[in-house]
Amino acid sequence: MIQLINDRCQSETQGTELGIGDDAAILIPKQKLVVSTDTLVAGVHFKPTDAAQDIGHKALAVSISDLAAMGATPKWALLNLTLPKIDQGWIEGFISGFADLLATHQMQLVGGDTTQGPLSITVTVMGEAEQTIKRSTAQVDDLIVVSGEIGSAAYALTHPKCKDVLKQQLHRPTPRTDIAQQVKAYATSMLDISDGLLADLNHICEASTVGAVIELNQVPVNETVKKAKHWQQYVLAGGDDYPLCFTIDADDEEQLPADCHIIGQIIEGQGIMVLHNHQPIETNFKGYQHFDHES
Repeated sequence: MIQLINDRCQSETQGTELGIGDDAAILIPKQKLVVSTDTLVAGVHFKPTDAAQDIGHKALAVSISDLAAMGATPKWALLNLTLPKIDQGWIEGFISGFADLLATHQMQLVGGDTTQGPLSITVTVMGEAEQTIKRSTAQVDDLIVVSGEIGSAAYALTHPKCKDVLKQQLHRPTPRTDIAQQVKAYATSMLDISDGLLADLNHICEASTVGAVIELNQVPVNETVKKAKHWQQYVLAGGDDYPLCFTIDADDEEQLPADCHIIGQIIEGQGIMVLHNHQPIETNFKGYQHFDHES
């Protein structure tokens, strides 16, 4: 299995003195080293029946998305696989999805581990950045921006026979490294939307000690999703889409990439006010909770 992983993950990146093959990797970053790690557990983050290639793609994509949210360029990855048994077909599919995305972002797999147990995947990624973008630096009067449609993944999760473009968002999300590189020079704060728009925007508000107001009609939503009965919940609390949410000074609005949409503004105070047709609406959505006892 290890040889299969090595054979499929052949891409190399500058700054690697030693990759797979010794007790540890040796890396020589030229800028700030930005590190993120994520664990995906079968039955929690994906269904065991999901296509192995999709799981491999998503396991890496969600971690690359974290680097994008910091304004970093992805460089290296570590892969830890816990498998209940050796299933050659599943492993080949998983590594295919993982390796293809690795090559797309010109990243190098430099280590990891395999062990037996309930199916789970832990991916650690490392990237470089001259300057990073944090959650804690949003300013009052900043505009709130999102990259791409929101709510598609949550809709697809509950509508497995929906259009492929929606299922793609759930099973093979695209880390928005392209947007991150275009806006990193002027974004005042940024993160990726993994737990839901309200939950993640609230992370910016709490870290920056500010409030926010957003207009639901300005949030980009797929037309199929918007026709659903619970579309507001999908959009505000669904999560798993992985677009970027960031803030900018109003003077930088004209620099925004085409796929970016202004949905609101940072205000004084705390909490998030949601407007629909310019009228405040009640929202009791909390977004994704990692443990049932969280509040």
